Amino acid sequence: MSFHGSETLRKYPPLPFLNHDCVEPYKIPDSDVVVDKGIAVVVSLFGLHYDPEHFPDPERYDPERFSEEQKAKRHPYVYLPFHDGPHICIGMRLGLLQTKVGLANILSKCCVRP
Repeated sequence: MSFHGSETLRKYPPLPFLNHDCVEPYKIPDSDVVVDKGIAVVVSLFGLHYDPEHFPDPERYDPERFSEEQKAKRHPYVYLPFHDGPHICIGMRLGLLQTKVGLANILSKCCVRP
């Protein structure tokens, strides 16, 4: 996927959050909090994608955040527009294609300057 598509999905993820049920007790690192088995957990994609620790100046549109060099500097699970692992969205390819087509359509009708 292009850097532009990745940055667009960072700013505007298809879902605002991911939800799971904890399958075993989990201690949150650097805290005394333990999430018990069976507890529902909600992960905010906006919280991850707009965290300035991982994406400096998160409101700014910056496709270079997704260069190989920049991606290598951050944790792989702070960018999850389609989830990951066994729960990855089955519509991911369609979503990526729609994002590219949408961007191409907009860019074909607009004058874009750096």
